[in-house]
Amino acid sequence: MKLFTINLLKFAGSLFLLTIAFRYGLSSLLEASNFTLVWLVAAGYAIAVFAVAWNFGKKDHESLPLFDIGFRFHLTTYVVCNLIAEIWFLIGFQSKHENIQTVHITAIAWGVGLLIHFVFYLFTRKNAIKGIDKSEIFE
Repeated sequence: MKLFTINLLKFAGSLFLLTIAFRYGLSSLLEASNFTLVWLVAAGYAIAVFAVAWNFGKKDHESLPLFDIGFRFHLTTYVVCNLIAEIWFLIGFQSKHENIQTVHITAIAWGVGLLIHFVFYLFTRKNAIKGIDKSEIFE
């Protein structure tokens, strides 16, 4: 299976920019004690990430039909978002209301979800022949 595609790399770049903007907005709003707007920014970020992933995931499937149930995009999202969050704290850009433990707990919980997704990925891949679902081959 081809691990990196142009659409996955474009997604990673877009996600990188969205996550930097989100982190900046989050830290700024928390520093200003504007806790209500934090929820709106977080919801907007979630919708934007979903839309970007959907767009590039759809293009990726159309250009190269991989049978991976979105696992590569999920893994990329996990790595990019958590790496940026860790670096954000390492360089001291967080607000006084943010705690690195929140980032670690989120990464652990999300990692468990990613592990479950990986198990599903292995299971569905096992029921495919060279990445194509058996039902699509023998119609």
